[in-house]
Amino acid sequence: MQTLFSPDLLLRLDPLAGFAVSLAVRTIVAAFWPGLIVLGLTIALGRSFCGWACPMGTCLDGWDRIIPHGKRRGDHRWKFLLLFAILILALFSIQAVWILDPLIIFMRTLAVVVFPLIVWGLDSAFGAAFGWWLTEGPALAVTDLLQGWLLPATRLQSALLFTTILFFAGIFILERFGRRYWCRVLCPLGALLGLISRFSPFGRRVSAECTSCTVCAEDCRMEAIENDNSRTRRGECILCLECSGICPVNATTYRWHQQQGGQEALDLSRRSTLGTIGAALVIGGVWRTGLQAKTTRGYLIRPPGSVIEDRFLDLCLRCGECVKACSSTGRCLQPADISHGWERIWTPGARMREGYCQYTCTLCGKVCPSGAIQPLSEEAKKQTVIGLAYIDRSRCIPWERGEDCIVCEEHCPVPRKAVIFRLGSVELPQGAKTGVKLPYVDRNLCIGCGICETKCPISGEAAIRITNEGEQRAI
Repeated sequence: MQTLFSPDLLLRLDPLAGFAVSLAVRTIVAAFWPGLIVLGLTIALGRSFCGWACPMGTCLDGWDRIIPHGKRRGDHRWKFLLLFAILILALFSIQAVWILDPLIIFMRTLAVVVFPLIVWGLDSAFGAAFGWWLTEGPALAVTDLLQGWLLPATRLQSALLFTTILFFAGIFILERFGRRYWCRVLCPLGALLGLISRFSPFGRRVSAECTSCTVCAEDCRMEAIENDNSRTRRGECILCLECSGICPVNATTYRWHQQQGGQEALDLSRRSTLGTIGAALVIGGVWRTGLQAKTTRGYLIRPPGSVIEDRFLDLCLRCGECVKACSSTGRCLQPADISHGWERIWTPGARMREGYCQYTCTLCGKVCPSGAIQPLSEEAKKQTVIGLAYIDRSRCIPWERGEDCIVCEEHCPVPRKAVIFRLGSVELPQGAKTGVKLPYVDRNLCIGCGICETKCPISGEAAIRITNEGEQRAI
């Protein structure tokens, strides 16, 4: 059962993710109830989340202090069209919120890029400390303290690392088109909060002392101040309060009041709206009819507790939380690449050659914010089948060389051992060899944990591999 202060809290505070996922699966996903808090604050205090709480906005503001931003460009209406496109696709059971939602992008970057780099840096520092007798003892003590919760049990690697970096860096490159370009022009979460904040009773107020010097309008990072300086587009204002601080005559304040002349209209042209609907339908059709390659279809292993595939794709936010959690134990989960289809990119898939699903680990289900991976007890996890091992006899040492090898059986964690041996003979170029221990997989006992594939001593592709045959999925 999830609690308010769970590791995935930031994602469950995301009302756009909650709306999109609920639309896609045709039911209310209760895990996103904290998003109602953000909506309530937006009704009361406008788009303050974007100005004071959004980690992406904070990063962009910090970036602007380092690298000067370019001349302000871009049409703020684009983000509303992107919001509508995401919701239209969700109505057709195509969950695309993970592409542009800033909280998902931020958390995915932390999980796939920042966390591995931090671990690499700490490993390098401790490795250097182990080389000196004076620091070896303290470094070993700190390593033992951090192992298992900050430092993973095995060496950390991450798939799609460069792709994730480029995606995240692209948002910062857009600052060359003006301060907070992403927030002003493209952010669909900002668009959702902007639609609600247009009706907020709290906002900027300009007194009669205003000299129309335009300092506030020129400095406004969101281009929220209209031409006459007295009116504010509340759907754009993020309540950063900068205009109040720089006003030379202190004419700008923030208070509870209704703006004279009402709020700004949502000015979307008929052509752009119809174009957005048409584009969403075309994208949805291409998305749904894309053919997944047969060569990779059977090797996409989902985490234990995953719901059935169509529902999984609708629920999964591609946030990387399960990938990060898995790195502390077996390290099998990695973001899937486009070889499994565009609709599956960044979804978690097991790469058993790199790491295995630890027999007693249940972390992935505990950190999943949307319910794509259902939480399992340790006992249920031990009995959940995520795949089936098969032996490639052309690569297996006993079958191909006639030499005994018991690595796969030795590491198999199930009590009765899913890998068994039978004495037999193999045909070799120099003649038949008898009395060889030949491995077989007991299909009734194998749960597809993948430790046999991870530990297989053959160089390159393992002689024993896991497919998703026989996988058990939650409904």
